Amino acid sequence: MRFTSLAAALAASTCMFAIAAPAQAQQRSFDIPQGSLKGALDAFGRQSGRPVIYRVEDVSGISTAGFRGAASPEQVLAALLRGTGLGSRNGEAGAFAIVRVGNGQSTGASSPSQASVQAGPSDEAPEQEIVVTGIRGSLQQSINVKRGADSIVDVITAQDIGKLPDQNVAESLSRVTGVQISRREGDGSTFTIRGISQNRLEINGRNFIGPGNGGNAALESISPEILSSIVVIKSPTADMPEGALGATVNLRTKRPLELNDLAVAGRIQGAYADQADHVGYRGSALVSSRLSDRFGILASVAYSDTKTLGYTFDSGGWTQTGAIDGNGDGIDDPGLFRPNRFMARVFDRTEKRLTLNGTAQWRPTDELEIILDATYNHLKRRRNSVNYQVLFNNNDTAATVNDKGTVVAGTFSGVTVRPLIYDEPTDLKSTLLGGSVKWEDDRARVTLDMSYSRGKGSDGGPGASFAYVVVPRAGNVANASYDFRRGNPVPDLSISANFNPNDPTRYQLLSIFDYDAVTDNKGYDARLDWKYKTEWGILASVETGMRYERVELLAADPQNLPVAASLLTRGDRNGDGILTVDELPGLSYGKDYGPFFPSATGSFPRDLLGGTLDKQAAREGLGLAAPNPYDTSITVGPTSIKDVTQETLGAYVKANFEGALGAVDYTGNAGIRYIETARSTLGYLSATQTNVIKSDFGYWLPSANLAINLNKDLTLRLAAAKVVARPSLNQVSASFVPNTVSMTGSRGNPSLRPFEAMQADATLEWYFAQASSLTGAVFYKKVDSFTVNTVSREFVPGFSERFGLFDISQPQNGEDGSIKGFEVAYQQALRFLPAPFNGLGVQANYTYVDSRTPLRDAITGARLPLPGLSRDSFTLIGYFEDKIFSLRAAYTYRSAYLNSVGAAASGGNNYVNGRGQLDASVQVNLTPNLRLTLEGINLTKEIDSQYLGERDRLTFSAREDRRIFFGLAASF
Repeated sequence: MRFTSLAAALAASTCMFAIAAPAQAQQRSFDIPQGSLKGALDAFGRQSGRPVIYRVEDVSGISTAGFRGAASPEQVLAALLRGTGLGSRNGEAGAFAIVRVGNGQSTGASSPSQASVQAGPSDEAPEQEIVVTGIRGSLQQSINVKRGADSIVDVITAQDIGKLPDQNVAESLSRVTGVQISRREGDGSTFTIRGISQNRLEINGRNFIGPGNGGNAALESISPEILSSIVVIKSPTADMPEGALGATVNLRTKRPLELNDLAVAGRIQGAYADQADHVGYRGSALVSSRLSDRFGILASVAYSDTKTLGYTFDSGGWTQTGAIDGNGDGIDDPGLFRPNRFMARVFDRTEKRLTLNGTAQWRPTDELEIILDATYNHLKRRRNSVNYQVLFNNNDTAATVNDKGTVVAGTFSGVTVRPLIYDEPTDLKSTLLGGSVKWEDDRARVTLDMSYSRGKGSDGGPGASFAYVVVPRAGNVANASYDFRRGNPVPDLSISANFNPNDPTRYQLLSIFDYDAVTDNKGYDARLDWKYKTEWGILASVETGMRYERVELLAADPQNLPVAASLLTRGDRNGDGILTVDELPGLSYGKDYGPFFPSATGSFPRDLLGGTLDKQAAREGLGLAAPNPYDTSITVGPTSIKDVTQETLGAYVKANFEGALGAVDYTGNAGIRYIETARSTLGYLSATQTNVIKSDFGYWLPSANLAINLNKDLTLRLAAAKVVARPSLNQVSASFVPNTVSMTGSRGNPSLRPFEAMQADATLEWYFAQASSLTGAVFYKKVDSFTVNTVSREFVPGFSERFGLFDISQPQNGEDGSIKGFEVAYQQALRFLPAPFNGLGVQANYTYVDSRTPLRDAITGARLPLPGLSRDSFTLIGYFEDKIFSLRAAYTYRSAYLNSVGAAASGGNNYVNGRGQLDASVQVNLTPNLRLTLEGINLTKEIDSQYLGERDRLTFSAREDRRIFFGLAASF
C-alpha cells in the first residue's frame, strides 16, 4: 500500500491552503432597510448566507435602524441588535443564535408552552442547534437543517424523537423517508435505506463499532433520549467517510454550550406489557451546565427495567423429499416439501437497558473549540423460553399437496415430541470515546477529530444458548396431524400418543445443546480537515483532509453438544442407564405461562409444558465448562472464529461554490476522495490449522451536489457520486458455523470484493409554509459486483459423521445490478383551520424501490430482488398540539421482502410478509415545567410472519406485547 506517499502529498497540499489563508474578516454588501427586527433578521439571513435562529417572542415588537454598506456578517448583526437588549452566539456551521443579553437564554431554553422556534424563509439552522420545543418547532428545525445541508438529507430532531414512544434508535429511524426497519422480539433492530442494508452509522460523525457479529451496532440498546438529531445523508460529499451504499446515518448528541446556563430534564414512566401482564419502569435524566460562557458540561442517562412475553410458531424450515405419497396412489412422489417441525415457543424475557452520555465543551477563545464525548450502552436480556416441539418424518398415512408441491396437510406416525426449555441470555455492551479540536476564524477552519469504539458481548438469541434435548422414553410413541391450509399464524396440530406429552417423567435426555455467540470488536479512527474561504468568483471555499481507520473484529460461535451417554457417570443418580428430567440440574418443569398464542384462531396445543432453566447450575452440576471457541475438544470450536483486521487511509479535496444565474441562486460542491484499504483475515481450516489471507484495494470516489433555489420556497437538488460499501466483516472471514437444528451452515469468503456503485439523485423541495413542506425524490444506483449467496449440500468432515449433510451458504462475487425508486414526503401544520383545529398537523411519506440483481430462485429460476428490500413502504403521522395537550399517532408499514436466498432442498427462499405498526403518544402540560405522559407501542399487535418459497410454506410467526408507558416528564 502507498499510505506514506498518500499522506505526504495530502500534507503538502493542506499546508498550501493554511499558508494562503489571510486573517482579514470576510466582507459582504448588505442592504437591510429600517423596520422590524424580525424582518431585518430574515433579510440578514438571506444576504449573509448564514443561518439565524431566534424565538418569536424575543424579537416581536422591536425595531432596528437597518444597515447599508459593506461589512462582515458579525459587524452587521451587531449593528442590527444594538440597543435591543439582544445579542448573538456563534454555533457550528456558521449559525447565529439570537439570545437575550445577560441571562444566557438561547433557543430551546423554555418549556413547550412557552416558546416556538421560527426561522426566516431562507434560513438554514445547523443540526447542532436542535433543542427546540413543540412539535411544530421541531419540524421547522428539521426543515432548516434539510434546507441548509450541502447534500440530500432527511432529519428528525430532538422533540421529533421525544414525541414518539420509540424504545431505541432503530424505531426513531423508521419515521424517516426511505428507511425500513426489521424487528427482533418486538424491538427495532436493523434498518435498510432505500432497500439497501449496506449503510454507515456514526455518532457525532465518528465511526461506531458495536457488538454485532460483523461489528455493527446493537441499535436496540441505544436510547434515542441522548440525541439532539438524527441526520440521514443520502448523497455523499467528498469529505464524508466511505462505506455507505444506501446512506450515512449520523446520530448527533446534545452540546452544553447550545443549552441553558443550567438545563435539567428528566422522565420517569411505568412500563406495562400486556402479554407478560407486568409493570416495569424506565427513566431518563439530563443535566447540562454552562460553567461560564466558554465552558459547559453535560451528562445524561437512560435506564429501563422491563419484562415482556412473546409467542412464536416456527417450522424449523422445510425439507424437499421424495418419500411421501402426495396423491394417494400408493407411490411416493418426488420433489415435495414438508415442514421439519412444529415448534410452539413462549419467550419469557427480563430486559435491562442502560445508556450513558457525557460531553465537555470548551471555547477558550472565539476561534478555538475543544469537545470531549463519551457514550456507553448496555443491554442485558434474560430469556427463559418454552420450545414445545414435534419433529416430523416421512412416515405419512395421509398427505394433501397443493399445486406448488407443498404438503399442506398430513398425518404422520412415529413423530418425536420434545418439550424443551431454553436459557438464552443476551449481554451486549458498546462504548464510544471521542474528542475534537477546532480552530476557526472568518476565513479558515482546521479540525482534528479522534475516536475509539468497542463493542463486546454474548448474544444467545432465540434458539441458541443452553437446552437439555429430551425425547420420550422407550415405548412412548406419538402420531401427529397438521394442517396449514387455513392460513393462520399457527397451523392446526393434533397429537395422539400412548403417553401424556405434558408429563415430564415420560422423557429422558438425548443430548445437550450449549451454544454461544461472542464478540469483541474494536475501532480506531482519526481525521484532520481543513477549510479555506476563498471568495474567488463562484468558488466560495475549498476543503481537504485525511482520515485513518482501523477495525478489529473478533467473533465466534462455539457449540458444545455432548450426548447423554457421556454424562451418565456424573448425572445418573439411580443407575438405570438413562438421565431422566429429575436428574438434570438447573431444570424445573411446571411453570404455567397460560394459553399459547391466545389471540390466534385454530386447533393446536394451547397448554404447553413450561418450566425454567439455569444454564450455570446445569453446567456446574454436570461438570461442563462454558463453550470456549479455542477449545478443540468441543463440537464447534476454533472453526467458528472470525478474526479480521482492516485498515483504511483516505484523503479528499472538495470545492464549495455559490452564485446566481439571473434571479436564481445556486450552491453546491464537487470533490474527489481516494481510499486504500488493507484487510487481513485469520481463520481455522480445522481445530488446529490456521489460514491467513491478506488483500488490499483502492478506489477513487468522485461526488458532486448542486442546489438550485428556483425561488425562496422551491429548491431543486441534483447529486451524483461513486460509492463503495465493504461487505460485512463477518462475511470475509474463513470460519464455518453449522446449525445442527436446521442442518444448514455458513462459511465466509476472504476474497469477497466491496460493492461498487454509481448513483444519481434528484429532489424537488417546496417549503410552502412554516413547519410545512412537500418534497419528491428519484434515485438510481448502478451496482457492480453484487454479493450473492450460493447454497450447496455438503458432507462436512467432523460434523456430517454425526449429523448428516449440511446446506452450506457462502457469499460470492456476483454480477452487476441496479436499484432505483422514488420518494414522496409531505408535512403540514394546519394553522389555517379554525381554533381549536389549527393545532392539527400531518406528516406522510412513501418510498418505492425496485432492484435488478443476479440472484436466482433455486426452484423456479426467476430473478430475485435485493434481500431486505421492500418495494413499498410508508409512514403516516397525525398530531395535535396546543398549550395544554400534545398528541401524536404514527403508523409505519413496509411490504413483503426477500429475507435470504435458500436452496431448493431446504424449501427455497425466505420471505418476510408485509407488516405495519401503530404507535401513539399523549402529553398533558400540568405546568410550564411538568408534563403527564402516556405512550403506546404496537397498539394493533400485528403478526410478524415469514414463509419459504410460497405462502403455504409458513416458517415463522410471532406476536409481541402491546406496551404502554405512563408517567411524568419535567424540564427546567
